[in-house]
Amino acid sequence: MKLSTAAILVVPLTLLGCEPEKSTSDDAAADEAAGADGDDGADGDDGSIPEDAPTWHADVQPMLATHCTRCHHEGGLGPGDFTDAATVDALADAMLGAIDGGRMPPAAADPSCQPYEGADILTLPPEARDLLADWIAADKPAGEPTEATETLEVSGELKDPDIVLSMPEPYAPTFTDPDNPGNEYRCFVLEPGEASGKYITAMAPTVDQESLVHHAVLFTVNREGLDERYLDPQGFDCIDGQGGDSTDGMIAAWAPGMLPIEFPEGTGFAIPDDAYLVLQMHYFANGGDAGLADQSGYAFNLTDSVDKPIYMAPLGSNRFTIPAGAAEHTDTDSFVNDYFDFSVLGMFPHMHQLGTSFHAKIIHEDGTETCMVSGTYDFDNQMTYMFSEPPTFAKGDRVEYSCTWDNSDGTSDVRYGERTDEEMCFFFTLVTP
Repeated sequence: MKLSTAAILVVPLTLLGCEPEKSTSDDAAADEAAGADGDDGADGDDGSIPEDAPTWHADVQPMLATHCTRCHHEGGLGPGDFTDAATVDALADAMLGAIDGGRMPPAAADPSCQPYEGADILTLPPEARDLLADWIAADKPAGEPTEATETLEVSGELKDPDIVLSMPEPYAPTFTDPDNPGNEYRCFVLEPGEASGKYITAMAPTVDQESLVHHAVLFTVNREGLDERYLDPQGFDCIDGQGGDSTDGMIAAWAPGMLPIEFPEGTGFAIPDDAYLVLQMHYFANGGDAGLADQSGYAFNLTDSVDKPIYMAPLGSNRFTIPAGAAEHTDTDSFVNDYFDFSVLGMFPHMHQLGTSFHAKIIHEDGTETCMVSGTYDFDNQMTYMFSEPPTFAKGDRVEYSCTWDNSDGTSDVRYGERTDEEMCFFFTLVTP
């Protein structure tokens, strides 16, 4: 499994990462940095560019497009629009300080556990850090627009999809459930149309209001088992289930930071011809976003047939309690493969805001072990890790997985739950026979 060219796993090179909050001082700082004449970055004191100095157009802008702007664009999860030269000019010193202080880049899985696609750029290369430092030292010259080079722009969107399926109409979360304050699970039935009976070969959500969305999950559900009340274009409350008498399967799970996924040639997720798709949106109240209407969806590339179907196995545990005041609490669980041999294409570790690290390994019948995924967890930079050489999970093998949380500031125990202030421990696992 691999990421599409437009979706190489990358790390934001910024002060705060993919946080949903916006900095109120960015615009003023950018105006001051731009100056009264509207210049988009300073050159030397006499207007000249120091010899061999990197410039915005030739060097810095392409680097940021690769490493930052998937989060830091207008309306994005990260504070500041890093496609704008004046904004970057204003924040460059803080960005460098975050790198040197170890606050950036965000956490990611350790590729020495299991190599995965894009691991070489999940950690910020030293030359990118040095490029930023050299640009700052040279007084942040703009250079000439003609110096601009071809840019690998990393985006959360699937470029040129075959089809996009969106919520029937915009929906504004109300957050009125007294049992789940600040959280709302809303499900929307999507008519597959021309995608019915085909296989998904690449996919990515089209997230409308990024600051509202905690996660998005996509299911198939039998048409015959779906009650008519679930077809309301304004959706239905689904914190306790996705509706219908029979759910065929989970196709996708997305959380902040994730990028489009392209599956190996000859494989794909089936969209049964007797099924609807159900999009579950988890909205959370983020100050200042009251009244926003969202119309998210999913984009797909499709094919008529595959050699091997892909399945989603949501491994996880709900039998844990994180004690109040616990700085490092770990829960471990396992799953035995009683079915048949699988190739494991990738894993998406998922917790909520107390999560700090995750680990999963295969314990084979002969006692040997294969590390699957291991690393530090960042709620705002979650990833589906696509393995370069998919390991085998044979019948009789066991997957052991664990999550670690930090509840040191908490005054109450935290248990499993759907809300953002509750916790999870999932490893959404992509497999094929």
